[in-house]
Amino acid sequence: MASIYNQINSQIVKIAANEDKLPKYRQLSEAILALIDDETLKPGDLLPTEAMLTEKLPYSLGTVQKSLRSLSELGAVKRTRRRGTVVSDHTSQIFDLWQFRFVDENENRVFPIFSRVLTMDRFDGRGPWSRFLTDDSDCLRIVREIDIDHQFKMHATYFLAFSRFGEMLNLKPADLEGVHLSAIVQRMFGVSTVRTKNQIVCTAVPDPVCVQLGLPSAARGLRCDILGYGDDDKPLSFQRTYTPADAPPMEFHELKPG
Repeated sequence: MASIYNQINSQIVKIAANEDKLPKYRQLSEAILALIDDETLKPGDLLPTEAMLTEKLPYSLGTVQKSLRSLSELGAVKRTRRRGTVVSDHTSQIFDLWQFRFVDENENRVFPIFSRVLTMDRFDGRGPWSRFLTDDSDCLRIVREIDIDHQFKMHATYFLAFSRFGEMLNLKPADLEGVHLSAIVQRMFGVSTVRTKNQIVCTAVPDPVCVQLGLPSAARGLRCDILGYGDDDKPLSFQRTYTPADAPPMEFHELKPG
């Protein structure tokens, strides 16, 4: 267990260097989330006790407790009196939130996110996704409903080149719920999303999406295109999201931590 402190500290240094305005408890939370994301910490792993973390890390007991409580609210860890703090098993929540997340400005906490797959198909429609990924083949299209802390919902459509990633159609929708889709791509094909480019515009939300989100016809909202790049800095994924105009602040990170 001794090495886990070094790994957490290493992540903290990277996060503090890039986001020095984050509260200390958020820095610790982000460090632990990064270790969950890269599978250094796996489901069922037991984290050190609050006292041990306080002793080994440059944080007070109150900061450690607040960080673990935040991770518990996100669903990334489970806290029990009998076992202590354990990395959660697969649930309906998304833990890999580095690309975008919603923040409660008053409490400076990250809202938990839940996902539900609506459709998965082979799609031959052309648009910015096909121009970004490839001009001469179909796309794998995954449409999801994203529930933000049970307060509001967003609509997300994820595109991959079918010629490379069509095998994902063999998965069941339930296999794609509760995880970031880029984590599935990495696990199945060994390809990581290392950076993104985000394009945001305020626009009228398409009527089918308005129906899905319970918005009035032609409601205004934010359309965000998230262009994902792989290890070789070549186009990997294209995600288009629609978010209600009155949603809380949205954070974007264009480079993957660590």
